[in-house]
Amino acid sequence: MMQNKIPAALLAVMVHLIFFSVLIFGFRWQAREPAVLEASVWHDLPPIETRHEPKPEPMVRKPAPEPAPKPEVQDPEIALKKAREEKRKQQEKLKEEKERIKEKQLKEEKLKEEKLKEEKLRERKLNASKELKAQQKVKNEADALMKQVQDREASARAGLISQYKARIMSRIRRYVVVPPGMTGNPEAEFDVVLLPGGDVLRATIRKSSGNAAYDAAVERAILRASPLPLPPDASLFDEFRNLDLHFKPDE
Repeated sequence: MMQNKIPAALLAVMVHLIFFSVLIFGFRWQAREPAVLEASVWHDLPPIETRHEPKPEPMVRKPAPEPAPKPEVQDPEIALKKAREEKRKQQEKLKEEKERIKEKQLKEEKLKEEKLKEEKLRERKLNASKELKAQQKVKNEADALMKQVQDREASARAGLISQYKARIMSRIRRYVVVPPGMTGNPEAEFDVVLLPGGDVLRATIRKSSGNAAYDAAVERAILRASPLPLPPDASLFDEFRNLDLHFKPDE
């Protein structure tokens, strides 16, 4: 019992102390002297500062948030049809892409073939040009060789003709009897026609020496010398068919 009464007594003492403190402090606050107000006299009023108060910002109404879209519930049949359509489009697109690639490859192959044909044609032309030049070179060499042969044959032919004409003149001169009292060295010219075997067909004077006896002696000598010597090559007979022979007494 004694222990329970002690805290109660202490509590009562503390309440009384708080009460007395409030009375004392309250009295002192009321007993203070009133504050003295001082006023100043102004001859001119100070300029009034105009303050620009900030204009109130206009209120912007925020748009009301849109309601969240409701999840769209698709029909499974429509979704399946859409998926099939999308797959078909992808397949068509893939097919078009393959066709485009194939067409591009065909064009590239065609260009390669055309280029290869051009190269082969150019190569054939080059080879043909080289072959033509080689053939022309061979032909030129053959022509040059042929000309040399022909020149040699012509030279041999001319030499053979000259040789047999000289033999004919020598044979006829052996039969010429120069008439006595022949003066000077006049020239008599005869046209002599021969047969293929060398026989004299006729002898005609073309130009007289001025001495009839000498002209007659030459004509007799031509006839007596028949047949005249001819080359063995029958192709040369045309060179001896018609002879133009000149005679002088001192030759």
